[in-house]
Amino acid sequence: MIKKLTLSISVVIVLCLIGVGLVLAQSGDPKRGAQIYAQNCAVCHGPEGKGRVGANLSATFGGINPKAFFEQVIANGVASSPMPAWSQEKGGPLSKQDVADVAAYVAGLTGGTEPIAPAPTVAPVPITPAAGVVGDPSAGSVVFAQNCAVCHGAKGEGRIGATLQKTWSGIIPAAYIRSTVEKGVAGSPMPAWLNLYGGPLTAKNIDDVSAYILTALKASSAVTPTPTPAAGPIGFGTGMAILALVVVLLGAVAYGYYRRA
Repeated sequence: MIKKLTLSISVVIVLCLIGVGLVLAQSGDPKRGAQIYAQNCAVCHGPEGKGRVGANLSATFGGINPKAFFEQVIANGVASSPMPAWSQEKGGPLSKQDVADVAAYVAGLTGGTEPIAPAPTVAPVPITPAAGVVGDPSAGSVVFAQNCAVCHGAKGEGRIGATLQKTWSGIIPAAYIRSTVEKGVAGSPMPAWLNLYGGPLTAKNIDDVSAYILTALKASSAVTPTPTPAAGPIGFGTGMAILALVVVLLGAVAYGYYRRA
């Protein structure tokens, strides 16, 4: 009788733990989402979610289920806008759980929040400017690391933005790059970065980052001082699911033991 009661209690505990893990996995872990936001979203939406070259996420969003709305937008992007698709199914870098977690975090940003962590300090990389290039590519390496690497990759190899590791054709490639960074590309995920067009960068910043792109980001030769973000911890929902699995295994061992006893 005691053995049966013990087994029944073990089964109930296991089922509860599995249920909790599944609910958390589906609803998203905002603590883990904060880390994903800091690494991928803050460059456009600001560390406090108040907007930079992206939308203000601390505003009040109407709708029955704001989190579901954010999941949809993060996963699929917004066509003909600077918001790209971030889900792996659409070619982005984030898994379904990543999307759920960051959506859970963003859904709690109404009214603003404190920055998650201070922005990392980036030291300029010593670079000799190419002949005829306007701007300081060393200073541009910092601008690139802080503003461009999230989309274009730490070495310009491309991520959710275009690859910049290439030979730039055209009569005046520097003018083309500078104009693209200043004004963006209408109907694409590339926003305008110049402060005169609502962006956060000065004309000198753009001269410097354009010089960096032209000088350093050649095919397979770029070196960008973007700090490698530390891998985030296991999400709470995932952790609970693992714990449930361990409990199931222990319960199976205990059941086998009592049957033999």
